[in-house]
Amino acid sequence: MLGVFLVSVFLLLLALLFLAYHRWENSSYVKTIDLIPGVRRKFLVGNITALPKESDEVLETAQIKWVKQYGRILRTWIAFRPFVQISSPVLIEKILTSHTLIDKGKSYSILRPWLGDGLLLASGDKWRRSRRLLTPAFHFQILDNFFDVFNKNAEILCEQLAKVTKTFTPGEFAEDVDVFPFLKKCTLDIICEAAMGIQINAQLQDSEYIRNVHRISEIIIERFLSGKGMLPDWLYNLTQNGREQNKILKQMHDFTSKVIRERKVEIALEEDLPEEAKDEEITGTKKRRAFLDLMLLANQNGVELSDLDIRNEVDTFMFEGHDTTASAIVWFLYCMAINPKHQALVQEELNEVFGDSNRPCTMEDTTKLKYLECCIKESLRLYPPVPVFSRYMTEEIELGGYKIPTEAFVNLQIYALHRYEEYFPEPEVFNPERFQTNESIGRHAFAFVPFSAGSRNCIGQRFAMFEEKVLSSTLLRRFRFSYDLGKRGPRKAIPELVLKPKDGMPLQIVAI
Repeated sequence: MLGVFLVSVFLLLLALLFLAYHRWENSSYVKTIDLIPGVRRKFLVGNITALPKESDEVLETAQIKWVKQYGRILRTWIAFRPFVQISSPVLIEKILTSHTLIDKGKSYSILRPWLGDGLLLASGDKWRRSRRLLTPAFHFQILDNFFDVFNKNAEILCEQLAKVTKTFTPGEFAEDVDVFPFLKKCTLDIICEAAMGIQINAQLQDSEYIRNVHRISEIIIERFLSGKGMLPDWLYNLTQNGREQNKILKQMHDFTSKVIRERKVEIALEEDLPEEAKDEEITGTKKRRAFLDLMLLANQNGVELSDLDIRNEVDTFMFEGHDTTASAIVWFLYCMAINPKHQALVQEELNEVFGDSNRPCTMEDTTKLKYLECCIKESLRLYPPVPVFSRYMTEEIELGGYKIPTEAFVNLQIYALHRYEEYFPEPEVFNPERFQTNESIGRHAFAFVPFSAGSRNCIGQRFAMFEEKVLSSTLLRRFRFSYDLGKRGPRKAIPELVLKPKDGMPLQIVAI
């Protein structure tokens, strides 16, 4: 009798689920999305099974193969969640220049336990307030004061690489040096000092904070790439990784909060100093101010920021400011290594600007390094650190002749955009001359957007470009890089939180 009852309940639930699915399948929302061309959707899983199992093949499938097959606007489904994928500068401009479509896509929510409502994840009035507050911190006059941080850590980076090359015959290439870990430690040192005003010396020693930064990134990537990314936080927190994440985040948040408290006390003590001993102004004429200092000083001047608000912004700087830059530089070095002709041209330019001197790179120097900048931009075109941006549609819009309903997600495929042959002929070829002034005339303004664009562009893009120019120029003044394409084949890119090289970036290095 009980068995009959359980079977009846099961059949009833199955019927209800079937009816619910049938109703969803025939809803105007689904029919509107499915008018957009795309991969055939499978029952329950959507297009998950259409993606390759190998992570290094995902970009080629989703942003090259499918774009060629279905066009510059296509749709995909992950289970019951639709994603409209766009890779045309005209369509991307419409999204990025909107003053209302500024909410990030659902995939960003897995960062919220770490970053809270910092600038990356905030929306609406909170985002606008934070953006207005933080924009002055990236003024040229303030950024100029960070050049000593860039140069100091660039020197340490070169010293660490020099230790490796010394184990090989002088004048010959050192085989298979994975430069990526060196770059990640260097950029972590830079952003720690720039954001919080502290030196953690990641390039020289280990610490709990460094280990936590690396481990939390691994946990988030695992959640992002697995089915756990679909779980709500309360359910994910019950998993082993969820529990470990909470433990690590508590340690990291405690660390940041401690730095904030200590810096508050230091600033209060500075207020008691004689006028002539104080900084002349917030721009740090006498003393470089970290981004944290600027927020604390703004708080004193009537801007209402809680300690939690400040912590969220500092953590956001830490997250956005090291992995993205390390990714950009490692792919730049790869492009130099496989294009020795362009590497030689950059080194000629560096000789013209610096001669035989090992002096630090200045902001004025960076304005003279025109060819280096072209090479950096070309490497950012081929390997954008963030290959996809995502937006949540808070209102219905029209894109490419298709109606995009409210609550849909639109992914901006930057990797595919940067390979649009109409704007970049022979897109797979490394050609820095594309970014010389005469070659850029007439190109769509949104054909190249490695730092996003519009009101929600990367607030730290000037900081990042200066950092990349200083590190890259310093490295290429000391070393020559090479990579054996014939032996190893092209390096494959993995789209994780940033675009990373699969299995690191083993380059051959020789001191010059």
